[in-house]
Amino acid sequence: MEQIGRKIVRLESVDSTNNYTANLIKGGELVHGSVIMAVEQTNGRGQMGAEWLVKPGENLTFSVFLDNVNLSVNYQFFLTRLVSVSLVDFLAKFNIPTAIKWPNDIYVNDKKIAGILIENKVSGSFIQKSIIGIGLNVNQSDFGNLEATSLFLKTGIHRSIDDVLFSFIKSLNTILEGGLTNPKLEDAYLKRLHLLNEKSSFEDKEGLFEGTILGVAPNGRLRVEKSRGEVHYSLKEIRFIR
Repeated sequence: MEQIGRKIVRLESVDSTNNYTANLIKGGELVHGSVIMAVEQTNGRGQMGAEWLVKPGENLTFSVFLDNVNLSVNYQFFLTRLVSVSLVDFLAKFNIPTAIKWPNDIYVNDKKIAGILIENKVSGSFIQKSIIGIGLNVNQSDFGNLEATSLFLKTGIHRSIDDVLFSFIKSLNTILEGGLTNPKLEDAYLKRLHLLNEKSSFEDKEGLFEGTILGVAPNGRLRVEKSRGEVHYSLKEIRFIR
C-alpha cells in the first residue's frame, strides 16, 4: 500500500473531517493517502455516534483516506488494529505508557488520550475505500468532567500540532509497510489490550457479571470468559464497569 501523507489539506473549521473527506471522495477529488486535518471540528464523532469534544487549535483532529483497500468485510477489524497499534507506537516515542480499550480508544492509565472512527465503503464483500478519523489530545490541559489527558499533561511540553501530525504519519507508514494482515499487529494489539486476562466487572444484556477478557476474534468481537463459558461481544453489547 502506498504511503500516507503525500497530500495534506488543512482546514480552519469543519463539522467533521470524516464528513469532509467523504464528500471529496464522492466528487472524485481525493487520492489515496490524503490527510484532512482541521483546527476546529464542530461536530466530531466517536464510535456509534458518540460526541468527540476538543478545544479548537489545541488538539489534532484529522482523517486519512485509504483507497483500493481490498479487505474482506469479515476482517475490517484489521484496520482498527492497524491504527490503534500505530497510535500506541507513536505515543511510545514520548515514553507514555498506553493501553487500548477495546475496540480502539487509547488510554493512559484510566484517561483517554486518543480515539478512532473508521468508516468504510464496501463493494460486494470487500472494503474498497476507508476513511480513518483520529482525534489525539495534544495541548489541552482542562477537560472538565471528562476522564481525559493529553501529550502536554503527560510531558509538560506544548507541541506544534503540525509536527505531531507529521510524526504520527511516520509511525503509521512504518506499520503499514507490514500490510494490514501482518500477524505481528495482532500480537502488538493484544500486548496493549486493556484488562487482558484480568478478572474484571462488566455489564451485558443479562446484567452485571465478573469476567475475563481473553482476546479479540478476527471479526473484531471481544472474547470474554463468563461463568457459563466464552462469549463474543460486538460494540455496545458490553459495558466496562470501573
